[in-house]
Amino acid sequence: MRVAPKQVETEDQAPTIEQCAPSSAPFWAWPALIAGLGLLLRILYLHHESVSGDEAFSITLTRDPLGLMMHRLVLDLVHPPLHYLALREWLELFGFGLMQARVLSVIFGTLAIVFLYLLAEYLFDRRVAALSALLMAVSQLAIMFSQEARPYAQTHLLALACTYLFLRAWREERALYWWSFVGCSVLLLYTNYFGAFLIAALLLVALIYRKHHRLRLGRLVGGVVVMLVLYEPWLASGIIQEATKPGRVSTGTIEYSAVHWWTFLSILNSFNNGKPAGLRSDSPWWTYVVGGLLFTLPLALLLTKIFGDKADDGAAEASDRKGIVTAGVLCLLPIVLTLLSGKTLHIPYNVRYVSYCAAFYYLLVARGILELPLQALRWSVVALILLYSANALQANYFLRWKEDWDAAFAYVDSHRQARDCGVFPPDFKLLQPWEVTQAEQPPLFRRLSQAALAAGAPGCTRLWEVVGAPRDEWRQWNEYKRTKDPIPAEFGKITEQRFYGVRVSLYSRDTK
Repeated sequence: MRVAPKQVETEDQAPTIEQCAPSSAPFWAWPALIAGLGLLLRILYLHHESVSGDEAFSITLTRDPLGLMMHRLVLDLVHPPLHYLALREWLELFGFGLMQARVLSVIFGTLAIVFLYLLAEYLFDRRVAALSALLMAVSQLAIMFSQEARPYAQTHLLALACTYLFLRAWREERALYWWSFVGCSVLLLYTNYFGAFLIAALLLVALIYRKHHRLRLGRLVGGVVVMLVLYEPWLASGIIQEATKPGRVSTGTIEYSAVHWWTFLSILNSFNNGKPAGLRSDSPWWTYVVGGLLFTLPLALLLTKIFGDKADDGAAEASDRKGIVTAGVLCLLPIVLTLLSGKTLHIPYNVRYVSYCAAFYYLLVARGILELPLQALRWSVVALILLYSANALQANYFLRWKEDWDAAFAYVDSHRQARDCGVFPPDFKLLQPWEVTQAEQPPLFRRLSQAALAAGAPGCTRLWEVVGAPRDEWRQWNEYKRTKDPIPAEFGKITEQRFYGVRVSLYSRDTK
């Protein structure tokens, strides 16, 4: 008979947290230490990258009047409004800027580690809780979204909080936990549409184990009604009409947002910290092998052992298996539903939409590692995971994957002169990254409209042309310049500087 993880261990098994820690250490010492590590890794090099286009959208949106902000979110269609509202209040308190906006995500990402610890301890024990929280703390993907002024770290936190509250409400039949779950679910749905798939997974878990724990029909119906009533304002905002317009949602046939047969493997590799060549680059083939051996193989061995065991289960083993099935459903079902929506409905796919599933995956991986037969083997696997993760995190901290607006604007600032003007083609609108990066600073040059540029840029001796290209891809821009260059003929180019994702060109009348 296999010994369950909560029972007394044999001497080849890993010591418990209590055995590892000094007897005087309080119960919160390990989660606090791991959360502290996670906070440090999320604060580290927080300002390494310039603001991205998506971040600039989030931050500049908070300066709009509330009605205009909500209207723009409806037209954007990508996310519900809660993160933007939270960011709006946060920046009102601490000032407008990129660093302030990213700190909010740091807080959300760190709290997600704490809630994963609570969830894992509730489903298993403190060993699994400590190890799964550690995996989350060093997760390349979780750190990436904890350093972005976008809704994904907030989604991670709310997904874990909803799961913890639901399981306690369902297992213990306590009304306080149930209505807290309902409220948390509303917050999740107001943060990320794909959070609905997690709620579906939680209900599936309750259905699978309906004979073990009862989910009261009255509470279920009441919870659904409350969710719908509280979500109705957003549904009535015009979001449904916008989403049903032809071509607005079903754009997932574009290569970068399409679902392929290998997408699931790519997701696992991202969870396995498999992006050492850069967060937007393709993963090297060897990362699938190494990450699979360190993360996925212990999980596979665990599943083989537990579900291949033909011996009669004891109460502790049955509870352990229930926890594994619960975490497995919470990890897999949202991923499967997201991929199916991308494949059948052509809803755009990105790993960020399923990134909250990584927490449940780490929970399973931690449980699998602790099932390995030798204590030395377990610690060796953990040590190798930390080394492998540290290698991957170099991409987060030292490799550039967002447009380098900081360097571009610093170059303009160091070379500008009186009577300089500037343009931001091809749409000639104020660049959102410019608005964030240059916030509260005097303008570097007088910005021209397209009409003023076409009229010969009156009053301008020199002309700056600043453009961006995500992922440093310049094919469309080069074609634009070849076919309809907007710079007047009386201006000649005197210099051009390229930064990652940004091109700065300087023109002068004096060369003509």
